[in-house]
Amino acid sequence: MKDYLSNIDFVYQLFNKQSDSIVVLNKLRNILYVNPKARELFELNNNVVGQSINTLLLDFLNSNGNQIYTAVNKTKNSFKVEINIEHLHIDDNTYEILFIKNVDGNKQSLELNEKKIKFFDMMSNIQNGIFCMEKNEKGQFIYTMAVGKLLNEIGASFDTLRDKSPSDVFPNDIAIIKEEHYKKAFEGQHTTYEINLNNKLVYVDVTPVLNGEEVTGIVGTVLDISELRTTQQELQINEERFQSLFKYSQDYIIMLNTNSEIINMNPSTLEFLGLSSNSITSIRLFDIIPESYQGQVKMHFEQATQGYAQNFELGYNCDNGKEVYFNVTLFPIIINSNIQGVYLVAKDINEQKQIQLKNAYLAQHDELTDLPNRRWMESKINESLQYAKQHKKKLAVLYLDLDRFKSINDTLGHYIGDRLLKQFAERLVNCIGENHVSRMGGDEFMVLIPDTTSESEVTEIANAILKSLTDPFYIDDFELFITTSIGISMFPIIGNDDVDLMKKADIALYKAKELGRNMYQMYDASMNVKNYQSLILERDLRKAILNEEFIAYFQPRVDARTGKVTSAEALIRWNHPQVGLISPLEFIPLAEETGLIIPMGKWMKKRVCEQLVTWREAGLPLVPISVNISSQRFLQKNFAMEIRELLEEYKLEGKYLEIEITENSIMKNEETVTKTLRELKELGVKIYIDDFGTGYSSFNYLKTFHLDGVKIDRSFIQNISSESENASITTAMIKMAQHLKLDVIAEGVETEGELSYLLEQNCNEMQGYYFGRPCPIDEFENKYLKG
Repeated sequence: MKDYLSNIDFVYQLFNKQSDSIVVLNKLRNILYVNPKARELFELNNNVVGQSINTLLLDFLNSNGNQIYTAVNKTKNSFKVEINIEHLHIDDNTYEILFIKNVDGNKQSLELNEKKIKFFDMMSNIQNGIFCMEKNEKGQFIYTMAVGKLLNEIGASFDTLRDKSPSDVFPNDIAIIKEEHYKKAFEGQHTTYEINLNNKLVYVDVTPVLNGEEVTGIVGTVLDISELRTTQQELQINEERFQSLFKYSQDYIIMLNTNSEIINMNPSTLEFLGLSSNSITSIRLFDIIPESYQGQVKMHFEQATQGYAQNFELGYNCDNGKEVYFNVTLFPIIINSNIQGVYLVAKDINEQKQIQLKNAYLAQHDELTDLPNRRWMESKINESLQYAKQHKKKLAVLYLDLDRFKSINDTLGHYIGDRLLKQFAERLVNCIGENHVSRMGGDEFMVLIPDTTSESEVTEIANAILKSLTDPFYIDDFELFITTSIGISMFPIIGNDDVDLMKKADIALYKAKELGRNMYQMYDASMNVKNYQSLILERDLRKAILNEEFIAYFQPRVDARTGKVTSAEALIRWNHPQVGLISPLEFIPLAEETGLIIPMGKWMKKRVCEQLVTWREAGLPLVPISVNISSQRFLQKNFAMEIRELLEEYKLEGKYLEIEITENSIMKNEETVTKTLRELKELGVKIYIDDFGTGYSSFNYLKTFHLDGVKIDRSFIQNISSESENASITTAMIKMAQHLKLDVIAEGVETEGELSYLLEQNCNEMQGYYFGRPCPIDEFENKYLKG
């Protein structure tokens, strides 16, 4: 309230400007203030503040009335003065204001009254409000004076209040409150209250005016505390919010002073540290910080006391020996622009940290066997090579591949296969002593011997591994025997870097397999690199199927008369992770030889169906897509069923999926071929003979099996002209096929001369570089469907 009630200074400032002589006294009648006119009247040139009024008025000290008194000046000359006394109450203080007039004989009191009126006119300009009350003859509390802007704002101006009681002016509920407090004041008690008037919250301070021991009236001051109370309420709400956050937060919160002494902790922190609120006053922050983190925390704390928020991670060792992790934020406590302390907020990130540690571990380890993985082994070989080069040491790399492990997986399932790998890993670890082992992927493992003295020492370890596998593995009810092939390379004899050592160990491994498996081979330069590359390609091809490394390319088939795309052929490409795109000429023959062509074909059919659905949903025009089918798959009895299921799964019409088979496919098992072709026809799927003219089929077969068309092999198209040797053969094939009402498609058209000749023979459907090379699906879509 002090800020609101310091209006006495304002009153003094007003008195300084008055032409009246004014003296202000406290309740002991000591002098508090003398205005310039009064100093002139009493000829004062020294400070009399604090002295008794008798210093100036000889007979005033025990008097209470407005009358004539004897005054003295500094020369002790006496003179008569007329004094009018008024009382002013501010806060708990009552001030006596003496209006003093030097009189010669009898003076009318009118002049003094005029001064009094001027005074109250002046007081009406104060921001707050002052009012006076007396009791009338009926004992009612009547307003006798009211000044101040605030009273006007709340509808309680002097014109409104003059000679009226509270019940005459205010609503009944407010009048009752006022009457209760005024009654106390007239009984001699000082009282205060707060009340809402005209949308303002006002504070009213009421003090009795005493004449001797008699209460002759009361004086009240009125202050607008709306903004103050709003601010106080906001502060209270903010404090309660803070206390709720502090009390119920699951984070750990500590309040510190700038000397790192703990002021307070929230319940979560007390519980975690096993402390009570009474025991923290003598504790410093560094009493609870692990020694290994104290330097780091001290640095961050000092930064926070300089006004810089800090964030860092902290480990904490619990009593049970377990280390937990926190994300800690330190930020300054700033009050009135001064840093008074620091807040510490710690979030439990133990679960997150454990996930990070686990992920870091899994990034370097195999999840199935818990052995280090390829990434770890490559790093370890590099590290060991650096050491070996610096200290002139030898090291060895052993590459292991389980023999015929695939047959176990295929026969007994992956569950048994995985358990076998785990048991093999355990047995391998027991064989290699202090050396390092990793699972490189699938059924491949690697052993690193970082410090060896001789080749014989390495081969002893290899023999120990082979010997350990003579005992069976027991998994559920199965007794399993397995062997391994091992390839060995050594530094510095064979290789000088990790890539070279691992590659040559791999070559030696496949040499061991080539020689009959269940043995080790030390690499030497005579080993057939070509055979190795073939074996590597086969291995990578198997991985490619699992890792979906294949890409579908589409090549357009066009009606040469209009240039319109009528269909497309789907062609497989292999995007090898290390080598990049590999030509189909390299891997298709190997895929056919190993039987991998069947899963590759299954992938391609599914990919084509997916793309047709994508185009349909995008509102693009659909064209039939043809897929090459190996004779191995075409001759299997459930081929047509597989096509039916695909079409049903993707809700496609059969006309959008075309099948290309080789001539040799229809020369075997006529019964099966006839049944499959009939079922495909029922689905609306068209069947074409691919590379027609290069096989052994006859036109009789074409007639028998009711095929839809033939694709003349590019070898008959290249450089064709009316004078070429191929012309008569190609023309005959075209005419015969047309006679059998088969579609004829010319493959490998690359020149305008080839185009012209084919059109002359009424062969209109063509495919080749002249119209477009095989390209990725997105490129095909943009060129031929959206264009």
